[in-house]
Parts: sequence; structure tokens; C-alpha cells
Amino acid sequence: MGKVRRELWTFTKAELSASVASGVVFFMAIVLTYTGVLPYGYANIVGVASGGLTNFVINIRYVFTNTGRGGRSLAMRYLCVWTGSMILNGGGTNLLTWLVGGKSYFIIVKCLIAVCVAFCFNYPLQRGWVFNKKS
Repeated sequence: MGKVRRELWTFTKAELSASVASGVVFFMAIVLTYTGVLPYGYANIVGVASGGLTNFVINIRYVFTNTGRGGRSLAMRYLCVWTGSMILNGGGTNLLTWLVGGKSYFIIVKCLIAVCVAFCFNYPLQRGWVFNKKS
């Protein structure tokens, strides 16, 4: 039972970290889009980049501690997963927003894509590859 508890606690911390990072992503994307600073495509990419950095810092300090890996190794692994995540989040949001009619659906599409990428891509790869304990 202890292992299950640890896994649930790790998952909970990872999702809290992802939620904070998502807040940064959404804040940046929405503010930059609706203030007219950037078109939604570019604003979304800036938001995703900001959220990725936020998530890495929180994860390395509070979520996946004592991996036995150096910071450079963790950063390179995270960069690989984050790049895939950025492509899926940014590209998926931009494509789906364009397909459903543009800016008026941007926030709904962004939410849908973010949840799918978080549960099906980010957490499994971060837990199983980026921050797994070095043997």
C-alpha cells in the first residue's frame, strides 16, 4: 500500500505543478492574444514556452526529487519531452482553433488540447523517463 500512496502523492504533486504551469501558459497566451500584442498562434507558443520552464523548475525542486541524475541530464531529457509537448499543445491548439473557426473558440480548444497532452503525454514521459531514478 505504501508504494501506491507514494505514486498517488507523486502524481498529485506533478499535476499541481502542471496546473501552476498551465496557469502561466493560459495567462500569457490569453493576455497576449486579447490585448492584441500577438496573434493567437504566436501568443500560444510564448505561453507554452513560459509554462514549460515553470513546470521544469517546480518538478526538479519539489516533485521528482532524488533521481540520481545531474541537472544537465534532467534538463536535456525534459527538453525532449517539452519540445514534443510544445508541438502538441501549440500545433494542436493552433490547428484546431483554425479548423473550428478562429479566435472565438481559442480558450475552449486550448483547454481541451492541454488536458489531453497533460494526461496522455507529459506525465507518463516525465515520470517514466525524464525524472525516473537512475539505476
